[in-house]
Amino acid sequence: MSAPKDKTLELLPAPTPGHTLSRTSSIPTKTALIAFVAIAITLLARGTQVFCNHGRPDVLTNADVCPQVSELIPQKNNALWETLSIIYGTEAFKTKAIDWLSGAVQVPTESYDTMEPVGVDPRWEKFAVFHNYLLKSFPLVHSTLEVTKVNTYGLIILWKGSGSTLKPLLLAAHQDVVPVEPTTYDDWTYPPFSGYFDGEHIWGRGSSDDKSGLIGILSAMETMLENGYQPTRTVVLALGFDEESSGVEGAQTLAGKLLEMFGENGYSMLVDEGAGYGEQYGQVIATPGVAEKGYLDVMVEVTSPGGHSSLPPPHTSIGILAELIVAFERNPFEVHLARGSPTYKSVQCLARHAPNLPATLRKDIIHAEHSDEALQSVEKQVFLDPTFKNLVGTTQAVDLIQGGVKVNALPELAFAVVNHRISVESSVAATQARDTKLLEPLAREFNLSYHKSNGRGV
Repeated sequence: MSAPKDKTLELLPAPTPGHTLSRTSSIPTKTALIAFVAIAITLLARGTQVFCNHGRPDVLTNADVCPQVSELIPQKNNALWETLSIIYGTEAFKTKAIDWLSGAVQVPTESYDTMEPVGVDPRWEKFAVFHNYLLKSFPLVHSTLEVTKVNTYGLIILWKGSGSTLKPLLLAAHQDVVPVEPTTYDDWTYPPFSGYFDGEHIWGRGSSDDKSGLIGILSAMETMLENGYQPTRTVVLALGFDEESSGVEGAQTLAGKLLEMFGENGYSMLVDEGAGYGEQYGQVIATPGVAEKGYLDVMVEVTSPGGHSSLPPPHTSIGILAELIVAFERNPFEVHLARGSPTYKSVQCLARHAPNLPATLRKDIIHAEHSDEALQSVEKQVFLDPTFKNLVGTTQAVDLIQGGVKVNALPELAFAVVNHRISVESSVAATQARDTKLLEPLAREFNLSYHKSNGRGV
């Protein structure tokens, strides 16, 4: 029966389109973008004063498993909040927001895995065009606030608050997008950098990941400045330009500058990309990020003597590499739902607060706290959703492969790169050890010398 599986698929929000290589990347503008601006304005307004909770406790009861924090309502800036809420509801602002994001998508800002440093690789220069677009679109942000460029294309925007003793709020987004394979342009519903608005969605690379977030934050800042807002708490916006690749040129240099500005533990809160919120089993659920999976790229490289293809050995480098890749594909990481993990706790929240959760699943979730049998039952049900399962465990994906230079020449070198996203309960070392154990038998079978290289590959 399909119904239980369909229900389980509601356990997590759908993956953000921009996080895939989807050729139909788009974002519903009249809800998502305006909502993002509203969230940004809320963070900025709330970050500046003491909040009232109308006499309610800070944390509601039933908090042992899933604490629920009371809503925060601005006191000092309540009038501004009401004014901006009206502005955001107007067609004029919606049109402006659509134009802002559409225009941002129209500036290609692809970052690649193989880029040379800034100043050497000319492909970075496209970010100067994007900076000019931001300057034109958000003039008050650039003329009123302190804008610093880090390693040429990283941006730090400082909005100084009046409360010098308060730690600043750090907002983050990235300017770059995943590259588009040129041969696939014709396969897109609309061109990948058209920013086309069809009346419901904005289409193109970055419309979701992450120019929607970037434009949402800047939109909030611009409209707040237009309405005379002055924060009590300092606000810092950091905009990277290589999140989709190495992070060395952008994120790493920005991190150093941010540390220099306010020191270790110098920020009150970091707000970056997240899963957002949506209705699950009859309840609106927000899913803030409380943990982050690890990351490891493993390059599997096979070398062998060259020669003419008319005199081939039993296995070429490419053939051996194919066997190694098959070993990965046939041996995914074992995944289990562990008590105490963030994903386990999110399921516990659903059991307590989602009215339409199937009764049998709710019962198993509640009993899973003390029953291994119930925990296994929950695991089996929630893992029907591949997104949820991938979020829990360590994953592997063979994303790059290369080998050979000519059809009549034996390949002397062939390699593939396996991307791992490591479970919060595991480690880089454990992942490397597992990959080593997986490949060693094949190395012996093909009489290969076998070694690890500087912690990056096997």
